[in-house]
Amino acid sequence: MKGVQGLILAIGLGVAGALFNWAYLYNSSRDVEKINFIGIKPGATINRGEVLREDQLVPVGIPERWVGNLKDFALLWDTRQTVIGSPVWRTIGGETLLLAEDLKTPPQELKLGENERAMWIPVDTRGFVPSLVLPGDTVSFIASRSQMGAPTPAKPPEQPADGAGNELASAPTGPTEIIGPFTILSLGNRLGSPEVMRAAKIPQVQENVMTIAVKVIKVKKNPDDPKSPEYEELEEKAATLWKVLQATNFRQVGVLLHERKTNKP
Repeated sequence: MKGVQGLILAIGLGVAGALFNWAYLYNSSRDVEKINFIGIKPGATINRGEVLREDQLVPVGIPERWVGNLKDFALLWDTRQTVIGSPVWRTIGGETLLLAEDLKTPPQELKLGENERAMWIPVDTRGFVPSLVLPGDTVSFIASRSQMGAPTPAKPPEQPADGAGNELASAPTGPTEIIGPFTILSLGNRLGSPEVMRAAKIPQVQENVMTIAVKVIKVKKNPDDPKSPEYEELEEKAATLWKVLQATNFRQVGVLLHERKTNKP
């Protein structure tokens, strides 16, 4: 009888051990079962307004048990064909997940750093194609050297205008000066690409006014007094540009587009 009890006990222990092993293997398998999300390839950078390319995307596997509500924010790898060719409203660096928020209409506000300020510049839309320029691009401005430092006229002479109402500036005298570079924040009310604006059904207005980011420098009124109050001054290139605009009664300036840093296929 004792032998039968021992046999039953051994079988019971064996069954219990098998159940524990099964539970361990099940939990381990859950750890290795992963859900793939869309990630940005290491080393790739997608600038604001650029469209997503397939070669910039990589699958990022995350263990299923740790996904939680990430599906509500990040895009699944299986949906990548639906996002290829779509523009992003913010600059995205490599080794990050692509979020659903990245493909939405850009927020109607300017993003500035702590020591940055927004400056509005009148630009001549006859001299460049606004739809080919995107916020985030780098530009410089062209001005006549003879206008730099010239006093603002008390009553500027009237200039003829073209059919679109743009002032036809008289030909500048002497060599020109290139002032910059500056980063574009917006073109008129456009904070992203024209495609994003059209998709959101937002009309484009005031393309002849460009918003750029300029830096300010904090200066003490009395440098010898550590407790002296501070005030802000424009960085040198921004101050030069502002003087030119004042000297020309805020006449529209020319635009030079710098090389756009993007990843070529």
